[in-house]
Amino acid sequence: MIEWDRVAELYDIYVQSDIDISFFIRETRKVSGQVLELMAGTGRVSIPLLEAGVSLICVDASEQMLAVLQKKLAQKGLSARIQQADVRELDLEECFELAIIPFNSFSELLSKKDQRNTLRSIHNHLREGGQLICTLHNPNVRSKLVDGSLRLEGKYSLGKEQLLFWGLEKQQQNHCIVERTQFYEIYDQHGFLQSKRLLNMHFCLIKKQEFEEMAQESGYKIVALYGDYSCAEFDSDTSLSMIFILEK
Repeated sequence: MIEWDRVAELYDIYVQSDIDISFFIRETRKVSGQVLELMAGTGRVSIPLLEAGVSLICVDASEQMLAVLQKKLAQKGLSARIQQADVRELDLEECFELAIIPFNSFSELLSKKDQRNTLRSIHNHLREGGQLICTLHNPNVRSKLVDGSLRLEGKYSLGKEQLLFWGLEKQQQNHCIVERTQFYEIYDQHGFLQSKRLLNMHFCLIKKQEFEEMAQESGYKIVALYGDYSCAEFDSDTSLSMIFILEK
């Protein structure tokens, strides 16, 4: 698993995407009970869902990411149940109508064993007829961006300082695992480097058929597959995402 604790206090600075928020608000409002958000991190999705009136339990393995989320909840006067747990071995002693894994986070599970264990673990926490929304990269599109080049992916203001965020991705030929290194450089107002850190990451580009087979083996039926957050039909050559709706 990725060591998100190393960069938890920086995460919200460089991860600002909201492309999926309207989709998750719409889907979570369909259920009356509490929604299980897995791999919730610092609450990029959690906060707008709570503000929209959705009741959440937010689960993540990173203590520091959840600490950031807890602080944000306090600042905004919001409330959610926070649970530090490994998605591969959930034991929450309750079941839900809906579970979600946003932002392609399932891809952080690298082995087929961990992927299957996670799907089964979530299955055990769904009511009969309950659903799991799992978002994944489309490997046919995402793999084209993996070329071994170091890229400056963003510059972000930190008041008098500035964060430069770099990324480098490598992938062995005919291998589904992407090796990604993220570099974080903080400069003062005069342009002098103050600190630098890196985060080594790996994620798996899971093929559509492989995921479908794992899901069915784990007791799900596939209700829908979207290619983006407007619920467009999935196209294996052009869709950026694979958004699966699975039902127990």
